[in-house]
Amino acid sequence: MSEKFWVGEVRRRREVFDNLDAYLRRLAKVVCRLDPGCEVYLFGSVVEDRHLYSSDVDVLVVSDVLRPGEVLAVLWAEGFREPFEVHVVDRASAEAYRRRARLKQIHPAK
Repeated sequence: MSEKFWVGEVRRRREVFDNLDAYLRRLAKVVCRLDPGCEVYLFGSVVEDRHLYSSDVDVLVVSDVLRPGEVLAVLWAEGFREPFEVHVVDRASAEAYRRRARLKQIHPAK
C-alpha cells in the first residue's frame, strides 16, 4: 500500500482518538435507538490509558434483544469502522467482561 494511504489512515485515527468522547456518545446513541434498554461500555487499552493511534477502541454492547450482526450492520452504515471493535453480548455473558475488564459506561449523546 502507498505511503499516501498510510498517512491518511494515521490522520483519520488521530481524529477519532482526539474526538473519542463525541464518537463514543454518538455510537451509544445509534445502538440505544435499536434497544433503549441496552448498556454500552468502553473497555481495553483506552480505558486503561495505554492506547496508541494503532490501537482499537473496544466497545461492549449489552442487550438481551440485539444480535451482533444487526448492531454491526447499523454501525457500519453510520460510519463506525476501524478502529472500533464492537462486542455485542447478552446480560449473562456480560458478567465475564465485568470480571475480567475495567468497564466505563458510555452515555448516549442527546
